[in-house]
Amino acid sequence: MRKFARTESPEVLTKVIGEKKVPRWQSYGERYAQNRENNPSFEFQWPQIEGKKLNQHLLPDLMAMTDDHCSYCDDYPLKRGDDTIDHFHPKTHSAFYTEVCKWENLYISCKHCQDSKGSQFEEQLLRPDEIEFHFNRYFIYDYIEHTISPNPLASIDEQYQAKRTIEVFDLKHKSLCIRRRHAFQRYNSDANPVLSDYNFRFMFDE
Repeated sequence: MRKFARTESPEVLTKVIGEKKVPRWQSYGERYAQNRENNPSFEFQWPQIEGKKLNQHLLPDLMAMTDDHCSYCDDYPLKRGDDTIDHFHPKTHSAFYTEVCKWENLYISCKHCQDSKGSQFEEQLLRPDEIEFHFNRYFIYDYIEHTISPNPLASIDEQYQAKRTIEVFDLKHKSLCIRRRHAFQRYNSDANPVLSDYNFRFMFDE
């Protein structure tokens, strides 16, 4: 998980529509909440705007914020089918129905992180775009085993946040450890490494 700065919500979400004169994201959220209340098994579908689904409008901006890396594990490059949008506050939780199209709730995610997280949520989960987030504040990295663990110098609450984030996104999965080792070896053997071309960039940050 590597820190990134979230940009302003794109116009496709902030445009005021409808008789209520509310932003598009809010209108879609209220509509989805109403549909779920009327039919608890109702499944969210991205709305169509100008002949294209909303998620396709949003993907370029979301990917630009992370330099085309996964928001959570920082994997790169994202393969076809990996460039999915995760709802940090799950769209299946009634408390978050209205956030289904809210910009601050949307993250580009690889399939591993999306599948691992699923509909899990708790307030302690870390967000990589939070102002106070920094990898080294919450985690330590083992350059031998290439595993991630809570930082023992962090506060008890911060260690719990790190622990639950690792568990929910399955950041100790064996395949991730192997791929992080390969990225580390490649980076160290590269005479002029370009950081944005590497996955798991948090390994190389100061």
